[in-house]
Amino acid sequence: MKQVLNALCIALMLALPAASVCAARDSGPKPLVQVYFGVLELDDQTGQWNTEDPVDVDFSSLPTGGLETEYLFGHGWVHWGLNPGASVSWKNDDTKVSGSLTEQTGGTLLVELDNSLLLAEMHLGAYVRGRLAERVTTYGAAGPMIMYGSLEVNDERVEPLPSDGSVDVPDSNSNDINLGYYARAGIDFEIDDKQHLGLGIRYVSTELDFDETTGNVEIKGPQYVLTLSVQL
Repeated sequence: MKQVLNALCIALMLALPAASVCAARDSGPKPLVQVYFGVLELDDQTGQWNTEDPVDVDFSSLPTGGLETEYLFGHGWVHWGLNPGASVSWKNDDTKVSGSLTEQTGGTLLVELDNSLLLAEMHLGAYVRGRLAERVTTYGAAGPMIMYGSLEVNDERVEPLPSDGSVDVPDSNSNDINLGYYARAGIDFEIDDKQHLGLGIRYVSTELDFDETTGNVEIKGPQYVLTLSVQL
């Protein structure tokens, strides 16, 4: 049932931006397209790692990039409309896991595994944008999103503390998809006709179930980005 619901949500999220494109094309105003690059700082979380006791999951900074589009439906000194977009964040290492390993050992697992974490999301929300000065605008947006996440752990052998033998951590790969929400805000400076450079902050929040590795973890935190916007 969850897979069916997620498939329907994805189809809806794909259809709505297409509909907004048609609406914007018919109404006349050209959309603004924004490309951004930056880092995603996820909040540290607690997972299970197939044990009865929780483990701490310490995420490092993830490089991130994405695309935002603003379709204008009302304009003036302040204007508003629809904001579809997508982003990808990834990291090939430095996803750290620590905590109680098993009830039998009572030890602590201190690991820096050679992990690979991938997060991809699509969203559709509403935005407002206002002009602060002749060449300066600021904006804010928020709405629902769909996020896909994949966490891969390569084969590792680690030493629990206090030392009472070594433990194999087998290869495992988990992925999940779920609904969540995003928000974004920023400021743009016009550098040329219909071209802008800016600074922005985004926030994403959802929960993913990496059932073969850390279990349920909340994927939430800010993205700090540099932006380039072009009015088509």
